[in-house]
Parts: sequence; structure tokens; C-alpha cells
Amino acid sequence: MYRVTTPTHTFKLPIDTSDCAEIQLVYKQGNVTLEKHYENGTLPSGMTLDEEQVIQLLTQEETKRFKAGFVSAQIRVLTNSGKSYASQMFNVGVNDVLNEEIL
Repeated sequence: MYRVTTPTHTFKLPIDTSDCAEIQLVYKQGNVTLEKHYENGTLPSGMTLDEEQVIQLLTQEETKRFKAGFVSAQIRVLTNSGKSYASQMFNVGVNDVLNEEIL
């Protein structure tokens, strides 16, 4: 992803998202943590659920918080039956831009 842009990330779960009571998506780089948390039927900003897919659109302000390099991303879910699962950690490349102005 490029800093100060609006990338869309899609994560495919091995279960349907309708079976999830909670979905937590975390991006972490150093001291910067960005968390998106679906619970009680309420979607966080930019998140869409589509069958087995969790689709997250980040804002320019959110991606501006990261530095060039890599950001770790991970999804955790709690199913309606109370089982908890975590994905592997994904390293997402972060590219710099010449101008950091929000468009």
C-alpha cells in the first residue's frame, strides 16, 4: 500500500462471516496500532463483510500514520458458538509518497 492513499485489503476466512460474533482486524507497526473491531452487528468504518471475506478500506489519514517499510496485519474472530481463532500475521508493504497532503 502507499501512504496517504485509500487501499482496500481483503481477507478470506475459512468460515462465513455470519458465523462470527466478533471480528478484530489489527494493523501494527512499531508504536502505531490501527484496530478495526466488528461486534454486536456494528461494522467499524471502512469494513464490509461478504460471505467469507472481510474487506477493509483504509483512509488517507489512517495510512499516513504508517512509515515506509512493513505493517503487520492479523485477523481474530470469535464465533457465535464461542470459539476463537486467529490468522497468521501478514506483512503488508508500505510505500512512501512525495507529498503527504490529504487530498
